[in-house]
Amino acid sequence: MATIACLHAARSNIALFEEALQALDYDEVQLLHCVQSELLTQAAEAGEVTPDIEAAVSHILDELCQQADAVIVTCTTLGVVALDPKRFSKPVIRVDAALAKAASHYQGAVLVLCTAHSTLAATTWLFEAFIPGSRLAVELIPRAWAFFNQGDMDGYHREIAHYIRDRHECALGCIVLAQSSMAGAARQINTTLAVLTGPETSLQAALEAIL
Repeated sequence: MATIACLHAARSNIALFEEALQALDYDEVQLLHCVQSELLTQAAEAGEVTPDIEAAVSHILDELCQQADAVIVTCTTLGVVALDPKRFSKPVIRVDAALAKAASHYQGAVLVLCTAHSTLAATTWLFEAFIPGSRLAVELIPRAWAFFNQGDMDGYHREIAHYIRDRHECALGCIVLAQSSMAGAARQINTTLAVLTGPETSLQAALEAIL
């Protein structure tokens, strides 16, 4: 039985990743979940991932690498700590990096959506490493994060879907929901475009790394 560890900053992401694994239909894989919400809170208060936060996340990732065959950092804010995944003893996958790599294979423009302002700069920088700026748009959904902070996941996902519905699609090749917490909105999005979500895409990348 292969084990993939998931480092979360939100407990609600556990169900999203379990559902994504079931959809991928790999019977010989199990998930190990670690939730460190206080580290995201500290990063949000500081406006950045401080050296102390980076050290704490690195220590946690080292421990998870001892317990699993691969590790996914499901939080885009904390994912910057895994900028060089080669420093870890097992494959460490950033959700946003997996999404950027997958999105780069689509033709046309790529619309990347975020809901947390703290992830915007890092997400933009990362996607620009995979996709030319001329066909990349990274946007913040302005009111969605307030719903998330209130624990209103239905309102959160509805706000994401409304933003996409009201936005002109132009010549898009795909839409990327850059944060794991956004994945639940995918089923509410009425579009013929591919909608890439963090749980499914990063799990697929982890499976490819270990199987």
